[in-house]
Parts: sequence; C-alpha cells; structure tokens
Amino acid sequence: MSEIEQRNTRIKSTRMSEIRQILAMVRKDGRTRLTEQEAKKVLACAGVGITREELATTADKAVALSKKMGYPVVLKVASPDILHKTEAGGVKVGLSSAAAVRRAYGEILESARKHDRKARIDGVLVQEMVSGGIETILGVSNRPPFGPVVAFGLGGVFVELMKDVTFRLAPVDEAGAAGMLSEIKGAAMLGGYRGGPAVDKAGLAKTVASLSRLAVELNDEIEELDINPLVLTKKRIVALDALITLKPEGSKRRPRRTPVNDIRAVLEPRSIAVIGASTDPTKTGHVLLKNIVVNGFPGKVYAINPTAKEILGVKAYPNILAVPDDIDMVFFLLPGKWVPTLFEDCKKKGVKAAVIISAGFAEVGEEGRKVQEALQEVIRESGVRCLGPNSIGFINMSHKLMGSFILFENWSDGPISLAAQSGIFAGAVADELMSKSVQRIGIGQSVIFGNKIDLDESDFVEWAWKNPNSKVIAIHMEAMNDPRRFLSLANKVKRDKPIIVLKPGRTAAGATASASHTGSLAADETLVDSSLRQYGVTRAYDLEEFVEFMKAFSYQPFPRGKRVGIVTFSGANGVLASDELAEHGFEMAEFSPASRARMKKFLPEWQPAKNPLDLWASLGAGNRLTHEEGILSVLSDKNVDAVLVVLLALANADFDGMREIYARARKEFPDKPVYTVILGGPIKGRWIKEIDGLSMPVFDTTRIAVKALAAAWHYVQHKDDVQPDPILPAAGA
Repeated sequence: MSEIEQRNTRIKSTRMSEIRQILAMVRKDGRTRLTEQEAKKVLACAGVGITREELATTADKAVALSKKMGYPVVLKVASPDILHKTEAGGVKVGLSSAAAVRRAYGEILESARKHDRKARIDGVLVQEMVSGGIETILGVSNRPPFGPVVAFGLGGVFVELMKDVTFRLAPVDEAGAAGMLSEIKGAAMLGGYRGGPAVDKAGLAKTVASLSRLAVELNDEIEELDINPLVLTKKRIVALDALITLKPEGSKRRPRRTPVNDIRAVLEPRSIAVIGASTDPTKTGHVLLKNIVVNGFPGKVYAINPTAKEILGVKAYPNILAVPDDIDMVFFLLPGKWVPTLFEDCKKKGVKAAVIISAGFAEVGEEGRKVQEALQEVIRESGVRCLGPNSIGFINMSHKLMGSFILFENWSDGPISLAAQSGIFAGAVADELMSKSVQRIGIGQSVIFGNKIDLDESDFVEWAWKNPNSKVIAIHMEAMNDPRRFLSLANKVKRDKPIIVLKPGRTAAGATASASHTGSLAADETLVDSSLRQYGVTRAYDLEEFVEFMKAFSYQPFPRGKRVGIVTFSGANGVLASDELAEHGFEMAEFSPASRARMKKFLPEWQPAKNPLDLWASLGAGNRLTHEEGILSVLSDKNVDAVLVVLLALANADFDGMREIYARARKEFPDKPVYTVILGGPIKGRWIKEIDGLSMPVFDTTRIAVKALAAAWHYVQHKDDVQPDPILPAAGA
C-alpha cells in the first residue's frame, strides 16, 4: 500500500490515542459495552458527526444544561447496564421548558430503576433535539469469517420490513461508500424525493468511509458498532444514538500458519504413489492409476497394493515405505479410517503432498467431522500439503497428469483453470463439456477440493495466476475458508485474469445441502454477494451461467465500452435483446453515417438503417450478402463496442459460406466481441459446426448471451479497481 493510501485509510494517531484511552477505561471498569456518551466520543474522534450533549447528575444541572443548549431538548438515561433505553422508559423527547426537563429527569430515573434495580445509573444525558431529516442506520459488526463488515440502510420501517440494507467489507473508501448509497432500494430519498430534503451525499459517503476506517483500526477491539439513527438533513449528518460492544479479551485474529510446501507439491509432482491401487478394472483405484498411465504422465508412478506384483504395467509395492525411491505425492483411495495411520508412513517417507480421494469425513456428520479435525492436525504438523478429503482428484494438462478416478479419453486442453468443491465438475459436467462436438471449452486444469482440509480456493487462485497457460480462472465453492484472504488475493489477480465464481447455497435449504455434501458451512449469502461484487469478482448464479461465462471469457475479447449493435433476422428477438441489454446497463449504439450508408445498399428503400438492424426483409438482396454485409457493417462501426447477432437458421435464409463470414469478422476486427444466438432446426447445427474453431461463442437465447456480455463488461469496469486489505499482512498471505 502506498503512503497516500495509508494516510487515507488511517485515523490520525492523536485521535486514535483518545479512542484507545476510552476503550481501556471501559475494560478497566469490567465492561464490554460503552455508554452512549462514550460511544459518541469514539465516533467524534473518527470523524462522525454527533449531537451536542452533556451529562447531568441532578435535575438542576439538567435544567441549566438545557437552557445553555437551547430548547427543545432530549433526555436519556446514562447507564452502562441499560442497553435499550426506550424500553426502560429512559428517553424523553421534545422537552421545551425547565419544568418539563425537571419532571422528565425524575421520571427517567424512576423508570430506569424499576426496569433494572441493579443497574448502575451515572445520571441523565441532556442532548440537543434534532428535527426533520432522513433517518438511516450505519454500523459495523464483526462477522466471522469475514471480519469487520460495514452496513448502511434507511431506518425505521425500511430496515424492519424491507430489509433495505447494503453491506461492504471494511475498509471502504469514499467511492465505495458512494456505491453503497446508490444500492439501497430507497436511494431516491437521499436525492430529495417528492420535495424531501436532498442530503449531502458526499458528506455521507465520507462518514461511511470514516466508520469503516475505525473498524479496521480497531479490528481486534470492536465486536459491534451501531448508529441508529444517523439523521441526514440538508446541512448536517449526525448520530443521535450509538452503541459499541467490544470483543472479549484474548480474541485477536490468529495469524495463518505458513505452510512448508505450496500447492505445486500437489499439482506439479515428479513422482506419484497410488495407495489403494487395484487390479479390478471397476474399482476407483484401478481407474485412477489407468488415467495417470495412459495419459502419459512423464514422472515415476508406483502402485501400492499388499498382494499385487504389478498393475497396468506399474510395479506394485505392499506399502509406501517399501518403495526404494523418493515420492513427491500420494493418492489415498482406501477407506477414510485408514488415512490418519497411513499418513505416518508418508511423513517417514518424506512425502510432500497428498490427494485424499477417500470419503467418510465431515460430510457424513459429527463423527466424521471429529476424524477430519484429527487428520487436519496431523497434516498441519507434518507440513504435507493436501487436497481433499472427499475429492475425485485433479487434472493438470500442462504436466500430462490426469489424476482423477473419472476416466476421460477425449479431454480438451485450453486456457481455463477450473476448481470446485464438488466432483460433479470434473465428472458429469466435464464429461458433458468434453463430449461436445462443437462449442467446446478447453480446460487446462481441473481441481476438486472436496472438504478443503488444507488447500482451498485461495491457494488455487494464486497458483493459477502464476500459470502462463491459464487465461480464465473459474471456481465453484460451497463455502469460503477465509473470505478475507480469498477476496484480497482475487482482487489483485483479476487485473491479469478474470475470476468467475459459482457460489450455491443462497437459501437455507441450499446451505443445509452444502453442509451434508462437502461438510461446508455456507456463509451469509448477502455478505457473499456484496463482497464478490465489492472486490470485482464475476459471480455466476447457476450452472448455465458458469459454463457460458467461461466460454465467453475464453473465446472472445472483452468489450471496450457499453454501446452494443444488434444484428437480427427477427424483429421480435431484436426487441427482446434491446430490453435485456437495457436491463444490464448497456446502450443501443447510434450507427455512424458511414455505416448507415453501407446498410442502405442492401436494405429495402422503406427500411431505416437503425439499431437493432432487422435484416429479414433484406434477404431479397441475397442471403449471403445480407448476412455478411449486415454483420460487418455493424461490426465495423466506430460507435459500436460489441455486436449481438441473432440468426434464424431457416431454409429460406440458408446459404453456403457462414464460416467465411465469421472468419472475416474475426480477422478484420479481432478486438471487438461478437456474441451470436442461432434459432432453428437442422440448419442451425450445420451453421454452428461451420463457425466452430473460430472462437466465436454461440448461445441458445438472447438472455444468456446478454448475461455473458454483461459479465464481461462488468469485469472490464472493475479489473483495475484494486483495494489493499490492511487487515491482512499482504494479499495472499
């Protein structure tokens, strides 16, 4: 982080010294909750506006302070033991005279003592009365495993009924805070909706950013901080009430243990032993060994089987200690209960890495979780890096290593690095993708984490980032082991390579299913979604989006702007595409005079040259000519950043030469993306086959095509937005 960035993300040392003195006094008093007055002093030191207020210990003092402050005033009980003052009858508002103040003082003390006779009462807080404005809530909470999280929303009924709150991981700069203000459903109210006051949005963003800096500075101290309400008027932003709760002593974040080896020990081994190799062709121990052998792994391979002499031409040994040579990595395919014991042999042998195919751990319940925790401790002490358990293995085409018990005979190498918790992605989904005859995506690496006992998504992202063969990183995760580490690292990596994340478990039912599947405890969905967006990670919400985003990102250049030109042979689909583009924030490109002149040469006289360019009526000029000139005239337009083509593969639109058209488009305009949707029957199949191999993505509907284009544009907009996380020692640490 630069010196300027450090200055912008830290509170002045003198003010921090004042804050720490307040917190130390609270802890010395045996408390973890600050009084309202103490909390507001902390806020003031952090740059948050607070009400004018003073403590009165007698009714006469309350009257004197009220006169000094100016009527009307508010009186509140001051007690470290009464958290909800209103419920205790400890708040009186709108007091406009000395008599009213004197009476309210006595009533507050009486009600407070009835509410909690053991409560310590320091007196009554006399506070200025702030009228009008918009009530909002602003706060910070420690949300494991995310750490400090900033929340902002409209107060009152908006937060209670509409859940109109948005979140960010702290710290948030002023630009990020401004984004939070625009995300809430009631954002229009901040701009003066229906004659209401327009608030100081810049000042409000500064307040949110200030609170987030406080959360970072006091990450090891503050458990929760609530400002409710934070009132916004045309001239002021002021906290009317505040609550700060401290973390218990001794709850500081423990530093992550630095591993002895890195993920390369697993994914780039020079020698492999398969523990549980089988002579039975139906067993996973046979299939995995066969995958390694037939796909040409160049290193040494050893089969571990107590009875066999040889399996698939590979010499077998009764145990790993009997192997005379060094072994970099082992596969475990025996029942899970044997794994911890056999790990001792691995330690003696000096094994650097292991892939645990075996299941029966946290995914099966509490007993399995205990076994997994014990195994995890063994792994940490040994320094061995581990993938799994409950994994199906991995594939690394750059090392000719097909370490999976799913047999693949037609795997397509390519620029995508794929990682997942579930074996379905290197199993059924991969099998479906690799069985396609057209529109295949190339996957250079496919890694299945399983229960993530050691290696996880952060390790994979860092490895794929440094892999020269990787262009796109795609991850399926049911939970994030360490969100801070992953997001901070992903935020840095995305400048060079886009990261696509498929994160299921968005509902309570999905979270429960995730826990029973890979032993993962799904994190708060709202925080997951907002944090992925905050750090510029592309999120897919279902399997279709995940696959199509991978295809689009690996096939095409990214758009340089949001102006889209539509070429369609269906007016109805042109309208659908226009709606979908607008919903995702795109603009309909205004065709240049040169492009319109080119279009006029093949359009009917009565048809205007406008966007969407509907070409069905132009087929009379020649099917090939209309398709070629239509696509190229829009693609060549300087006002167009991306082209969406909707083709109708019908008999009366058919022609020879579709490949030549798309090859020309790719050659002449290599930096401009073309997304194609083809509708039709048998002719559609032929057209797609002709286009295949040109890195031109074809989609089934305009809906998914526009979603893929929107994901690509989102990446372009945010790829260079890098925000260092001061809570971590360094990205990826």
